[in-house]
Amino acid sequence: MTASQKLIDDFEQLRECLINVRRDYNTYNALYCDENRPLLTAIAPTFFTDVAEILERDWILQVVKLMDPAITKVCGKDRENLTVQLINQQLEDESLFTDEIQSRAKAILDFGELLKPAGHRILAHRDRECHFEGIVMGETTNKQLQEFVQNIQDYSDLVGIQIGVGPLDFSSSGCKGDVYDLLQYLRKSQHAQPIIPPDLAHKAAQGR
Repeated sequence: MTASQKLIDDFEQLRECLINVRRDYNTYNALYCDENRPLLTAIAPTFFTDVAEILERDWILQVVKLMDPAITKVCGKDRENLTVQLINQQLEDESLFTDEIQSRAKAILDFGELLKPAGHRILAHRDRECHFEGIVMGETTNKQLQEFVQNIQDYSDLVGIQIGVGPLDFSSSGCKGDVYDLLQYLRKSQHAQPIIPPDLAHKAAQGR
């Protein structure tokens, strides 16, 4: 059975969202791996801490958006959301929804349920109880994170093959001008000129 053009178009847009989620995951892990911590701390610890927090907040929000329902009612009208559930619904309607796709989709949605409280009560909205009582939400293990990024790749490939678009490996997101080029530049700069940690630089300035 041939997939409708609408399903193909919607899937390709969703896949772009999945690619962005994986790209940001790769960027974060490349930048903040244990090997780079001394480098980032020596150069600009406050800046890189701020960037880490921004990346973490945005990544959670982007993942949570993938879990939205297929349809949202706005002023009494149905509005479709480009989400996993929208693609699932169209696959089912067109008799293209396989058990394997369903299994990967469920794993993605289950992971999203872990992040939803953080997305809804801390990031998208400032929940008073969470703020004042310091309630931690959205915690996941490294294993769960790794399984999630693999599941979005598998889901994308399975759906792509099923609807005739084909698979697309986006596990590696390196390109010219990416985080690896930044790290290479920072390492060269550090070797070219010794970097004084901010606390020592401040003490040296006071001693003048």
